[in-house]
Amino acid sequence: MLTYTFSTREKVLIAILAFVVVGIVWYRFVFMSIQDQVAKIDGRIAEAQAELTTVQAQSVAASKMESVIDDYQKQGVKPVTLPNYDNTQNLMAYLNGVLGGTENYGVTFDDPTKDEDDGTIHRSGKITFGCNTYDEARAIVENIGHGPYPCQIDGLNIVDKSVANAKKSSSKNKNSVVSATVQVTYFERPTKDTNVKKKDDIPEGNDWSVYMNKK
Repeated sequence: MLTYTFSTREKVLIAILAFVVVGIVWYRFVFMSIQDQVAKIDGRIAEAQAELTTVQAQSVAASKMESVIDDYQKQGVKPVTLPNYDNTQNLMAYLNGVLGGTENYGVTFDDPTKDEDDGTIHRSGKITFGCNTYDEARAIVENIGHGPYPCQIDGLNIVDKSVANAKKSSSKNKNSVVSATVQVTYFERPTKDTNVKKKDDIPEGNDWSVYMNKK
């Protein structure tokens, strides 16, 4: 029977080779597995943090909304229900009733946008009309602002044209004495199928007179 005795050099090389093999096996099946698990845990932590940030933002928005509601209730303003998107036809029917007795009224709305804080849909636009007195114009604006659909009056300009018309005594123009321009934003509740354009894609404005003329 033949026997072979490894030399010291061969023993060292075998030990090194065994160490390398063990290292490769450990790296492939232990270290990489741990790294995969750590990556999955990091991903879950990131998702949890994102959800927490969203919940916190919603909580802050809800607190602000409750504060605003409380302030309005103290002022005697009655709360109204936020309509679901898209409330265009109902809104135009209401505005048609409010503006029906005025002269040369018009309504222009931008495409709706979604608020990044509370997620509500904002529909901003401009309402113009003419009437006979300043008090009448104010009453119409009150009806617009305190109607059944939540809105915010962003700007108001009422011009008394009686002075200018008086200087034109020879004119046969029978236009209204007072003209008003109202900048307003209406709010709607998003639904699961709500799809609104980004602000960068919004055109200058859309003429909704077709709705205003519907009976």
